[in-house]
Amino acid sequence: MTQPGTPIAWPLRLWLIIEVLFSVGAILTIALDPVNTRDRFAWTIEPVVMAAVLGAYYVAAGLVTLLPVFARRWEMIRVMILPTVLFTGIELVATVLHWDTFSAGTAGFTVWFLSYLLPPPILLGSYLWHEQRARRSGKAISWDPLSLEVRRTLLHIGGLTTLLSILIFILPQAFLAFAPWQVTPLSARVFAGFLLAAGTLMLSMWHENDRSGILMGVPLLLLMFPAVTLQIARFSDQVNFANTALFLIYGIMLVAFVIGVHLARGDWRRAFR
Repeated sequence: MTQPGTPIAWPLRLWLIIEVLFSVGAILTIALDPVNTRDRFAWTIEPVVMAAVLGAYYVAAGLVTLLPVFARRWEMIRVMILPTVLFTGIELVATVLHWDTFSAGTAGFTVWFLSYLLPPPILLGSYLWHEQRARRSGKAISWDPLSLEVRRTLLHIGGLTTLLSILIFILPQAFLAFAPWQVTPLSARVFAGFLLAAGTLMLSMWHENDRSGILMGVPLLLLMFPAVTLQIARFSDQVNFANTALFLIYGIMLVAFVIGVHLARGDWRRAFR
């Protein structure tokens, strides 16, 4: 009979609740009202479809932020921790690189800055501490490995998405020439951060290799495709639908969606026990 795993320490649980508040704030502003980023967000995003798409990724990440609050064991939320560290870290770098573009001093910018300044050290420290506790306790949990085909898909698509995000972040000017709508270097780098989150999450799932242990990240794979599609449909007149980059990004999201549908059939009760 297996032991229950490692409990989530209260400081991390408290921070997970704060992350939910950051997520709700982003959804209520840029996702629901992408037209008014000048007044309500950290910087003015144009065209509006770019703001709407960034907002779609906040919507897709909403459940990934919320569900871990209700988990009891570290092993059930571990899959999302390092991808979140990388995502928030790269968005912080983008903020520093384009500091003059932001509406510094406004409430929107303050929330944006804190939401990317604080998570990397807090989550990385929590990751190292919980992993040390898990090793010391020697507690084991039952293991339900993924199929070889699913792991290969996660590795290949996750690796491709991660590589694409790194290239866009390093060479935003090159992405500008291929983007399906007008993009600035800042919005390209912020968009690259969301791609990095999705790519590294799939790689983390590949590494975790446990159907219950990866469930907290599955909603992101499921929701990216419909959320982005809905936001693009709202401002379709600003989109070049014959664009090759759009087909590539949609192809990645579609494969992620299919994987998400498959993985969502895991044991959710075990994930929250």
